[in-house]
Amino acid sequence: MTRFLKTIPFLFLLFSFGLTKTFGQTTTQEITDKFFTLYSKDPAKAVDYGFSTNKWMDRKLDAVTDLKNKLKNLIDLCGDYCGYEMLSEKTAGQNIKMVTFIVKYDREPIRFTFFFYKPKDKWQLNNFSYDEDIDKDLEEATKAYRLKENINW
Repeated sequence: MTRFLKTIPFLFLLFSFGLTKTFGQTTTQEITDKFFTLYSKDPAKAVDYGFSTNKWMDRKLDAVTDLKNKLKNLIDLCGDYCGYEMLSEKTAGQNIKMVTFIVKYDREPIRFTFFFYKPKDKWQLNNFSYDEDIDKDLEEATKAYRLKENINW
């Protein structure tokens, strides 16, 4: 009987951990980690997964399909996939977050921007965009820096 009583707290903790993992809040990092795991094998499935975190995206299936097709066409021109790295994470309050990544390919990088929103207790992907204009942004930032550097106040 004593042995049984000792296992009850252990089973309770084990069960509690399982519930927390199943029903607890998913972080934006967990979403992007899973996204890129899927992306390395099938970019279209990764996009589907990202938007599956948001129940309202069912109403925008045509836009998601168009985004996936355009992304596939761009990827086809970029060569082999070489990985990714996070560039920045910006927050607006506690419920809005924008995370930017560089996705590395042989020919050129692609910038991915994830816009997350947490309306209640769970993060969801509200918007996802990509572009290949990071070089233009870096040039503009450099120009602004040089201009600031050259102004004598």
